[in-house]
Amino acid sequence: MLRRFQPHPRTAVNVAAVSYPGLMAETNPLFRLSERSYTQLPGFARTFRRGELTVGLTLPIEAGAEENPLDGLDNQVRLVRAAEEAGFAAVWVRDIPLRVETFGDVGQVWDPWMYLSYLAAQTSEIALGTAAIVVPFQHPLLLAKRAATLDRLSGGRFLMGVATGDRPEEFPAFGQDRGTRGDVLAEHLRVYREALTTSWTPIRWAGGKMGGADVVPKPLAREVPLLATGSLQQTMQWRAANTHGWLMYHKGLEVQKVNVRNWNEAVTEAGGEWKPFAESLWVDLHPDPDAPAEGHTFGYRLGRTALRRLLEAQREIGISHVMVNFRASERDAEEQIEEFAHHVLPAFTPVR
Repeated sequence: MLRRFQPHPRTAVNVAAVSYPGLMAETNPLFRLSERSYTQLPGFARTFRRGELTVGLTLPIEAGAEENPLDGLDNQVRLVRAAEEAGFAAVWVRDIPLRVETFGDVGQVWDPWMYLSYLAAQTSEIALGTAAIVVPFQHPLLLAKRAATLDRLSGGRFLMGVATGDRPEEFPAFGQDRGTRGDVLAEHLRVYREALTTSWTPIRWAGGKMGGADVVPKPLAREVPLLATGSLQQTMQWRAANTHGWLMYHKGLEVQKVNVRNWNEAVTEAGGEWKPFAESLWVDLHPDPDAPAEGHTFGYRLGRTALRRLLEAQREIGISHVMVNFRASERDAEEQIEEFAHHVLPAFTPVR
């Protein structure tokens, strides 16, 4: 004979909370919408300051780490901790869904969500960024849940750079049309934003609909900092209105000066306050501190004196953050981190 289930007194169901989900949303901080600005989050505040320049590192920090990830992961964590201690503002990982034969380079082995979650548990202050999540391959509701989860688990240190993706072989593998990736990104980010900034609000888009449901957790602030990597197949005006900053590839100072000016004008036209501009820069730090700058893969081989002058010039034209990549370097990454700590970073605003 079947017996009716009687819940234990200590695990009895809260009928009021089940019947009226809004009550739970008001009492559980994980479900509550925040009025805090994203600019107040530790990761954003550490990395972006108007009129100042900070330096971050792109992972993997040294060549060979992705080819031998089992041996390289512990070393990467050690280097990230050293970078945090040295005063680097952030570390950045790429989203490379598939290893593509024609590219000849893995780029990033580890899944960015899991990798940054792991690094969040191994660090305490350094910002954790993606450069960038390939949005067309992400379900927008799961994108919202993962971003808010990482934001919460890291204590507000997550910076979410987003992109459309650039490896042609990946699009058919994910059932996507490469020619419409810009439209898909814009729609997915609209759904993503609605899911994080509202509660129990029905949402419709080309790929589905949500009603009678809610995405949780909600982020620590009103939004997770959202950064455009590259053009996103959108206009400058769209990026200025819909993101919180622009991550750009390395260009010469004169080109970047124009890009920064155009970005600032677009942000003003969109009715927003200042939003940062960042650049990715490959650096091979020469052992001779006075070695002049020479063109290198997506950056320069140069001594620390020329590097300081370059960073000062970048700050002068309005670049707020430089994401340094050591993968093409001839020297040991740890040596370069130490040299940055003692001879480069002190010339800029120290981490508060």
